[in-house]
Amino acid sequence: MFKQSEYEKYNIHKSRCVFKSPEEEHSWAMTQQKPCSKCNKTKKLIYFQFNTSGNDPFDKNGYRLRRPECIDCVKNNSYGVRNSKNKSKQIGFSTKPPEGAKCGICESSYNLVFDHCHKKEEFRGWLCNSCNRSLGIFGDDVTGLCKAINYLKHSEPDWETKVLSQLFS
Repeated sequence: MFKQSEYEKYNIHKSRCVFKSPEEEHSWAMTQQKPCSKCNKTKKLIYFQFNTSGNDPFDKNGYRLRRPECIDCVKNNSYGVRNSKNKSKQIGFSTKPPEGAKCGICESSYNLVFDHCHKKEEFRGWLCNSCNRSLGIFGDDVTGLCKAINYLKHSEPDWETKVLSQLFS
C-alpha cells in the first residue's frame, strides 16, 4: 500500500514521529477529519494526499503533512490543466515556455509553468512555480489578491506611491 520511500521517511524522522509506520498513521487518519481548501467539504484525513513539497514530511507535532485540498479536488484540477493544454495544442500553441519567456508576475525565467484559468480552462500565461502557487493560495482570483493587498496596505502607508512608481517606470 505504501512505497518504500514512505517507510524511509518514518525511519529517518523516527525520533519525532508520533507513529512508527505509515500504516499506523493511516489507521489514526481514518478517524480524523479536516475541511478541503477547495470544495470546503469536511472529509476524513485519508482523503488528503501527503504533502511532499518541502524537505520535512512531518509537522512540528510529528504528524505527516498533508495537502490542503482533497484528492477529488486535485483530480479535478488536473483535468482542468489537461483540458487547458489540449485547447492550446489544438490552436497550435506550445505548452512549453518559449525561449526567453519570463514569469508574468516577477519576470523570472526560472522554472516556468503553464498557468491556466480554472473557470475557462484556458491558458493565461507563463509563471514561475512560486508565483503560480501563490496565485493558487489566494484562490486564483482577484478577490483573494485584493484581500491580501488590503491587509498589506495597513502596514505600508506610502503604498500608493510605490505602486504608481512601479506602474509608470
